[in-house]
Amino acid sequence: MSTHWQTWSPFQSAEVREICMHMTDAERAEASRRGGLYGLWVFATFAGPLPFAVVFRQPALIAVAAVLIVIHIACIPVWLKMQRRFLSSTTWASEHGVAADRLRLFAARPGSCRTDARE
Repeated sequence: MSTHWQTWSPFQSAEVREICMHMTDAERAEASRRGGLYGLWVFATFAGPLPFAVVFRQPALIAVAAVLIVIHIACIPVWLKMQRRFLSSTTWASEHGVAADRLRLFAARPGSCRTDARE
């Protein structure tokens, strides 16, 4: 099986890639629907308000944008938890014992998150 363009992401972990490769058509459609809804959420709470606040520089717009961005950031862990639950509930993941609490969503590359200046 090959990776499907609708479920491909450059940062997804090998586990998520494997789950996505084995999704049924209905699961793939649900994943696409979820992705679209998340795109709307990002626009409504981040990408939409921020430019208005920057361009118009009205205190009320800046306050609304700031509140929406904080709400967006606060909801990221909830979204990731929902994604883990969805992915672990797919047919293939259920058959292979993939648990939501142990599923890595993103591929971590050694040294990619270094905060020190050592080489």
